[in-house]
Amino acid sequence: MNQDTILQQEASLKEARLKRRQLLRVFDTPDGRDALSFLEARFQTDLPVFQGSPGNYDPLDAMRRDAYREVFLYIRRQLQLALKESTTENKNE
Repeated sequence: MNQDTILQQEASLKEARLKRRQLLRVFDTPDGRDALSFLEARFQTDLPVFQGSPGNYDPLDAMRRDAYREVFLYIRRQLQLALKESTTENKNE
């Protein structure tokens, strides 16, 4: 890899960490946790994507459910990574 590619990767990683910290600041509060719980219940992210009787699925409904679930899972994963990073940084200090 050349130096420019390495610098771009480092900048991307730094930006990703910054965005995760922002999500953590917003969602790691009582209001933020309530908002995530509300979204989880509202969009039923714990249910299977395909609802209905076998062979009688609405593909658009399945697509929407999958999209809702993906966004929710992305936020949860970013929060987990941010907590892990902050724990690691605290240990290194």
